[in-house]
Amino acid sequence: MNMLIRSLKGSILFLVILLALSLQQEGAFPFSAERELEELYLLMEDRYLHQDPTQWGQTVSGVLTRIDTDEPVIALTLDACGGRRGSGYDRDIIDLLRERQIPATLFINARWISANREVFADLSRDNLFLIANHGMEHKPCSVSGMKAYGIEGTLSVRGVIREIELCGRKIAFLTGQKPEYYRSGTNFYDEIAVRIANDLGYRVVGYSVLGDAGATFSSEQVFRSISLSRPGDIILCHMNQPSSDTYEGLLRVLPLLQEKGFRFVTLEDYPLK
Repeated sequence: MNMLIRSLKGSILFLVILLALSLQQEGAFPFSAERELEELYLLMEDRYLHQDPTQWGQTVSGVLTRIDTDEPVIALTLDACGGRRGSGYDRDIIDLLRERQIPATLFINARWISANREVFADLSRDNLFLIANHGMEHKPCSVSGMKAYGIEGTLSVRGVIREIELCGRKIAFLTGQKPEYYRSGTNFYDEIAVRIANDLGYRVVGYSVLGDAGATFSSEQVFRSISLSRPGDIILCHMNQPSSDTYEGLLRVLPLLQEKGFRFVTLEDYPLK
């Protein structure tokens, strides 16, 4: 009976997400109006008035990069970046994780959700995966327009809030649950932007193991990088580039880590540091 109830709940959630995505496509998505955030913009602009950032990078103050434990656990995180060249879906990776029952945290960009409506609905109802916020337009998170990898970051306090909160609200609207974790496009920040993300209720998560370097690594590079993982590591890979070698590398290295006694967890399973 319990299994039947869980199955029915999963089916209902799937239908709800599909309905919400359909409403979004038809222009009935309620959160998109900027006026809904105006009060928040004004509050945050006043809070951070005359505060200038002094840090810029992937490990600025407040970015969490490891699990706070000595147990043999590892967190695999997968980014889905969205946009013209980033909205693909590497189904093989997800199938591998499901086959081996390996949980993962999925950092998903709003544009990727729009391009993969049914896939997102499916992932969202799978308890193996934790859905996290990867921003509205995959921008580096800055209050002054700092760039990373040639990509211009958000330009202001208002821009930071829009980039983070609109994606978070989109995920909440579709799934019924606001994500707790955020990673910016490129994983670059200034410390003021990280503090704003914290004020919005998000924990900013980077990584300690560069798994596929933006899906540019060869399968051998993916294997070698991840095979050196230690207890408490957070691995960063991508699930939006099916033509990359990320899947082939994961196919080799994930079973190896399991054989070594490592256990995979999502970010919510342990404290982070």
